[in-house]
Amino acid sequence: MEWLFFLLPIAAISGWLAARRHYKNQYIKQKSPFNPEYFKGLNYLLNEQPDKAIDVFIRLLEVNSETVETHLALANLFRRRGETDRAIRIHQNLIARPSLSPQQREQALVELGLDYMHAGVLDRAEHLFLELLSKASPPKEAYQQLLRIYQQEKKWQQAIKMAKEYQSHSKENIGSTIAQFYCELAEQQLKTSPNNVGILLKHAHSHDQNCVRATLLEARLHIRANNFRKALKSLLRIEQQNYQYIPEALPLMQQCYQQMNNLQAFSNWLHALLIKHPNMTNARLMLAHIIQLQHGSQAAQDYLYQQLHAHPSVEGLHSLISLGQPTNPMLVPLIKDITNTLIQRSHHYTCQHCGFTGKSMHWLCPSCNRWDTIRPTEIHLSSLETQLESSI
Repeated sequence: MEWLFFLLPIAAISGWLAARRHYKNQYIKQKSPFNPEYFKGLNYLLNEQPDKAIDVFIRLLEVNSETVETHLALANLFRRRGETDRAIRIHQNLIARPSLSPQQREQALVELGLDYMHAGVLDRAEHLFLELLSKASPPKEAYQQLLRIYQQEKKWQQAIKMAKEYQSHSKENIGSTIAQFYCELAEQQLKTSPNNVGILLKHAHSHDQNCVRATLLEARLHIRANNFRKALKSLLRIEQQNYQYIPEALPLMQQCYQQMNNLQAFSNWLHALLIKHPNMTNARLMLAHIIQLQHGSQAAQDYLYQQLHAHPSVEGLHSLISLGQPTNPMLVPLIKDITNTLIQRSHHYTCQHCGFTGKSMHWLCPSCNRWDTIRPTEIHLSSLETQLESSI
């Protein structure tokens, strides 16, 4: 029994030391919850050194696999590097953890959906984002990515439905985008079921009354029905909707006025238009063409010659040379070849948002993926140097 009394003080001292050590460790953990390596990896990431960041995060995961933020950062790095399989695996592992908070799980699901989209597995991405829409407060990204999917797959009915849901939940006006979806449907049905096109175009205008594309389609529909007055009435609205799209309407307007045997009215309208928009080269060239039809090539040449002094343009110069009779067998053909090359190499359409340029009209910009941002453009003398450099 004596040894028992001897050991009691030792046990008490040992218990006190153990408790002291425990609370000291707890204090250290509370004071520094993150491994210093975590910040080191973030520093590499901020300094655009992803390879070093990945190495640090991999080591960190071996030490503390419960750091959700680290998993997400690492998966995003893998996706940016094109290693989508690794990103998918990390996000799937995260979602499988019951300890995740609802916010963390939602974020992981969004990121996994982005992984699937990056990998081109759109059906799985769609399934995930639709699952997120069943939440009480769906994330904005779910609507946006589903719209991207439906646009990419040309599922315009689903795109319209999703866009309307997004607009009602977010209170953000995307009526112009919805109008473009209706126009896509209208162009599809114009080939197969033209009777339904009018209804679709009315829906487009109900979401965006300034939708020029719907107005152009409406005019084409009237022209197909030989109702040229209605077609012309539609086309004349484009000046109020967005005058920059008038060049797209001019050929259809010429067709209507010719069918109505009233080219003089078209000529008068073009004169009035050029007073309001003197730099609209396409309208000036159309007017020269109408003058040629009415009064001959010499009258059109005289008009263009006079106009080019005040409003020089490559297209105008090219048209003037085409109308005239070559007097110099070497100089005039050379100028004509140069202007023809410049026109062929030029980009006639430019996106007002990202600067994308192209030779044909796109209602959806292939670069920034925005609707209704591409405008017809013209070559002016100020851009000759750039065009010449690109033709070398």
